[in-house]
Amino acid sequence: MRPLIAVLTDYGLKDHYVGHLKAVIKLVCPEAEIIDITHDIPKYNVVLAAHTLRVTRKYLPRRTVVLAVVDPGVGGPRRNLVIVTRDHVYVGPDNGLLIPATRGENPRAYEIDVSKVRIGEVSHTFHGRDIYAPAAAMIACGVDPESLGKQVSYEELVKPSLELGWAEVVGGGLKARVVHVDDFGNLITSLSREMLENALKVGVGDRVGVSTDFKTWHEAKYVKSFSHVREGELAIYEGSYELIEVAVYMGRAADLIKGAEIILKQIK
Repeated sequence: MRPLIAVLTDYGLKDHYVGHLKAVIKLVCPEAEIIDITHDIPKYNVVLAAHTLRVTRKYLPRRTVVLAVVDPGVGGPRRNLVIVTRDHVYVGPDNGLLIPATRGENPRAYEIDVSKVRIGEVSHTFHGRDIYAPAAAMIACGVDPESLGKQVSYEELVKPSLELGWAEVVGGGLKARVVHVDDFGNLITSLSREMLENALKVGVGDRVGVSTDFKTWHEAKYVKSFSHVREGELAIYEGSYELIEVAVYMGRAADLIKGAEIILKQIK
């Protein structure tokens, strides 16, 4: 099996950044196969990126090297990391990005010695290309991660500022954050299915009210898939992010419900 590197960034595809990242990987490890998890993480959204990595890990073959770069602190004092787990190796910044995916996986953390991975000058603003890509490629091609830097305490690594699956109980309902709006206009929230069902005492088929201000309420149906409602009807369901989503079937929920936070309540 060819060595496998899975890549997640917030670079987007408009500029040359992803191309340079992959070029360095191929320069260092020509036989590596590259999987793009996504390059469209909302800019600087470490929280959503970390959650996406956690959800993705179960679908990656064993021994995959995961290269993750969502790095608003690039060029600052944050460390550059390799984290080795039971099944995978993760490369990225010490800003909480790698923690949810590696926690509970017998992790061992190493701070990258840049002098051991650099293949040229290191940019102050593009560590993805100049530090993380060569480090990931070297590991994929057989270099022992322990040889790339000193071991550091996993428990002392930076934790995410927020972990998803939460909501605030308010006024007989739940207040959740809208953490992402996907290309279909679906609202991905910070709320887990378990918390929705337990806190609101709802099940599939029940009606749920959706609001941004406690004044205007939209009625939605809690379903397993948005195709279980009529065209134009509002649906609430657990999506592939393993979070509660709000969607309009064959429409855009983001055009109907606008706000950084939403409130959900049971409709009896």
